[in-house]
Amino acid sequence: MSERISIFRDTRHLQILAVLIAAAGAGAFWVRGQLVPPDWGKSGPYRESALAQIASDPHILTADNKCLTCHESVHEERKDSPHVAVRCMHCHGNGHEHMKVAEKGDYKKPETPAAWDNKFPSKVDLFVTKDRAICLSCHMKVLGMPESFKSIDVAKHLEEQGAENVDSPDVCFECHTGHSPGIE
Repeated sequence: MSERISIFRDTRHLQILAVLIAAAGAGAFWVRGQLVPPDWGKSGPYRESALAQIASDPHILTADNKCLTCHESVHEERKDSPHVAVRCMHCHGNGHEHMKVAEKGDYKKPETPAAWDNKFPSKVDLFVTKDRAICLSCHMKVLGMPESFKSIDVAKHLEEQGAENVDSPDVCFECHTGHSPGIE
């Protein structure tokens, strides 16, 4: 009995597999075409329209000039201080709600800022900063801190200065003020 020799006789399963792979590839390209926005990649590896969208988002950081329109005395205090480079929001929070009220002129007396929640970033809009944790977030001596930066070994510094209550949150303010800490 003579059998017909066919190259394709024993490769039927491979043919089916090839068709399935081709269909899956075509399907993947179709799905990608549906999911990728039309302006993707025109200006870089992002949506070109994302730039305008981001630009229209409200600012989340507060510039010092907004704070200093009402708090001019703080500018004078900080003028010759090492803290002149520290932004208001670093120690007081963003203050968005505070500024909305101030811009409307709705308040009769200065509002009392909330207590700090001991977290960075804080959920508190505007907070009182007489807390050593805020000072130490920058000034605690840590490995890798440049020698020129005013950093302290907390226990040693408080002992040398004769601090009354070393565990008090406002211990730094026995000697220093926040805006002009009296260090050179």
